[in-house]
Amino acid sequence: MLFTRFARSLLKNRPLWGWGVLFMVFYLVLGAFVFSSSLPKLPNQAIVGYTSSWYAVINLYTLASLAISLSFSLIFSTHSLAYSFRFTRLTPKKYFANFVLSSAIVGLVLSVLIVAATYTLFSYRFQINIPPAKPLLVIAVAAFSSVFMCAFATLLVLVLINYLGLKNQSFVSFIPLILGFGFGFSQLFTSLPKALLYASPYSAIVGLLYSGYSGFPVLIILTNPSSATLDSYYLALSLVTWTFALLLIDAYLLGRIKPRSVEEMRQL
Repeated sequence: MLFTRFARSLLKNRPLWGWGVLFMVFYLVLGAFVFSSSLPKLPNQAIVGYTSSWYAVINLYTLASLAISLSFSLIFSTHSLAYSFRFTRLTPKKYFANFVLSSAIVGLVLSVLIVAATYTLFSYRFQINIPPAKPLLVIAVAAFSSVFMCAFATLLVLVLINYLGLKNQSFVSFIPLILGFGFGFSQLFTSLPKALLYASPYSAIVGLLYSGYSGFPVLIILTNPSSATLDSYYLALSLVTWTFALLLIDAYLLGRIKPRSVEEMRQL
């Protein structure tokens, strides 16, 4: 099955494990033992909020790293896909459905590992038990966020393939991670406008993961317990709307994919 092949290919991707898991665990180590060293003695509720904010942001980076791997996978398949859709029984809908499903499963696997690392490191650091307050919500958000990242990465790549060529593929492939760093760290320490937070799928992912791990309302500034809150319903609606809109656009563009030679990338 295509789904099995896609999933195995992603799970065997060493750069994904290196950057998406090991490097992100290193960030969690910094959050647990380095950045927390200057904190005063905190009540348990504040510790849970601090832990959850780090988990939410790092999990976002992990999923953005998955998007990079998906981008390169699609780029290197462009030539064969264009001909397979025309001369074999493989259809764009079947291919894309399996591609998205495998991305969701792999993203969920990576997210579970980040949850485990967060729980272990921060519980040890603060000497209290800090499990996810709403594990089912964390799982659901992680899986759906993986679908969003897949849809976003696919859109960027298909725009290159169909219209712009592959000369800028390296930069474009990293756009999901660049945006992740921008919105992720901004939400940790900065008060962004509510309209921007509701409109951004990245902010929705961070906020919903934070709420799922902590069980608290979503804060505008995640590390500030006195910060104003956001409505989780609108964040979820934003993420769902963005995801389905991108999936529809992707399905349209994938059906019109053009054969591109990966040799174009050598012109950089």
